[in-house]
Amino acid sequence: MILLFAAGLALAGEYHSGQVVAFEHEMTPPGGMFVGDITRPPAFQWKAKLPGAPLNSATHSEYTRPVVAGDTILIGSAAGKALYMLSRRDGGLIRTFPAASSVESPPTVYKDRVYFADTGGYTWCYGLDGELQWSHMGNAPVLVQPTIADGMVYVTNVDDLAVALNSKTGELNWRYQAKVDLTREAELTLYAAPPAVILDDDVIFGFSDGSLIALDRSSGEVQWQRRVGEGRYPDLVAEPVHYGTDLLASGYYQPLVAIDIETRNVRWRVDAGAAAAVVVDDSSGKAVVYHPGSDGNLRAVSALTGAEKWIWESGVSGSLTMPVATKAGVFVGSSDRGLYLLDASTGDEVWRFHEDFILGGVSSAPVVAGRQLLFVSNVGNLYAMIAPKAAPEKRPAWP
Repeated sequence: MILLFAAGLALAGEYHSGQVVAFEHEMTPPGGMFVGDITRPPAFQWKAKLPGAPLNSATHSEYTRPVVAGDTILIGSAAGKALYMLSRRDGGLIRTFPAASSVESPPTVYKDRVYFADTGGYTWCYGLDGELQWSHMGNAPVLVQPTIADGMVYVTNVDDLAVALNSKTGELNWRYQAKVDLTREAELTLYAAPPAVILDDDVIFGFSDGSLIALDRSSGEVQWQRRVGEGRYPDLVAEPVHYGTDLLASGYYQPLVAIDIETRNVRWRVDAGAAAAVVVDDSSGKAVVYHPGSDGNLRAVSALTGAEKWIWESGVSGSLTMPVATKAGVFVGSSDRGLYLLDASTGDEVWRFHEDFILGGVSSAPVVAGRQLLFVSNVGNLYAMIAPKAAPEKRPAWP
């Protein structure tokens, strides 16, 4: 049986987003202290410096995101040259998976293997015991989480090259190089790319010219193409999200669109862009899309019509991370500030966390696993927080 986790958040039919990590083996259940749900604002549990040499927060951001596997955390570091396995209980180092350069995207765990990429252009496959299985050189930095389906590993690098690799051997099955957009000759493309998304027999990639392209998963042949991104930076760097009959996609500058998968027509649009994936919350029966704007504003819109429900303004222009919806509300990070918890109904701020650094911030999405909240700050700190257990139900004293 395949269990699906959204980078540490178990999918139970309520929250839909990208960053899916596939587990096809029985995971070691986490310790009892983590069991439950986040129903109230969390409290500090521990802090650990990410492995690697010290880096100045004024010159870098941490885009790595933790992935929870049982009682361990798998995470990269902008200052390191490896993927690291840490303890969920105290952040202590358990194991190192060496790489050629820094690992700045989440890994994918499948069966007894872990797949990840580095900024040197390599894709790596290790056993969870630390034994190297294979590596593949892609010639340009890879900043996406590998997508795995039916024995294939799909990755995209920052030069708009998509590849399909054999998950057992690392051999190249096919490659697709997106055409250069001559209209952007005087503009630099963004140093980013979205992960691949599996949609039936196709795999969907986003590219710097603002196009979504569907390729046949087996052959790499183009099945269809749709232009999404607009403006000065049309780059698709936010992962598209499949929900119902729609594919939700954002250009960095603008817009957010809901594309009907069958006709590939745009059903609705919001004139705001994003650097991170949306999340769809349908726990109340009326699906809401949380859209983390590249303008620093989080928007809650109807998944059916795109109508705005509320908007939360961070007060700064830094991009927002992918939101994480919980029973306590919506967690979202700001690359210029910190981490916030917002009321899901109104968008009002419920809780916040800021480090005491002028140039601090949170550039990668937080992860929720049971009652534990994990996130990385731009200065290279990994934080673990834990939510109080739900208050016991009150019973009448008599009878």
